Amino acid sequence: MSEFREPPRWPLLTLRVTAGLTALLALLMPFLAGGFLQGYYPLLDAHKQTALALSVVALLTAVAGLLVWRLSRGPGGPAVQYGVLALLCVVQYALGDERVLLLHVPLGVGVFVMAEKFAVDAFKAKAGTTAAAEPIVAEPGAATSAAAEPGAAASGAAGARAEAGAE
Repeated sequence: MSEFREPPRWPLLTLRVTAGLTALLALLMPFLAGGFLQGYYPLLDAHKQTALALSVVALLTAVAGLLVWRLSRGPGGPAVQYGVLALLCVVQYALGDERVLLLHVPLGVGVFVMAEKFAVDAFKAKAGTTAAAEPIVAEPGAATSAAAEPGAAASGAAGARAEAGAE
């Protein structure tokens, strides 16, 4: 019988922390934009700096998703989702910087919805759900996998009797 290694939990915790931070930054963005539109103009700079932070944190969350997938054998979806979100955040930043509001505002809504949905998904993710646990060490003298299967011993004994009967 072999022992199984439990997947590490720290990548999943890292994913959840960075996903939560991404969701909070995305939640802050419309309030900063609304304050600017209300006439408090220094919030435009805060909106821009928060957008930059959101882009960086979304990229870090994509890296955390890769760690969950590769180290914890969790789902690979968060890595792809947050990679796309990071790319959209960069596009969103460029559109806002160039004042292309016709695209900036609807894309901002999409970024907000994606960030919140992906955060919910990150908190539902579990480590070790995509592959079987890796064996660490097989016990010395353990039977081979073919002999360990049910019925393998019976077929082996029947094969020995068939050979003896053939003589």
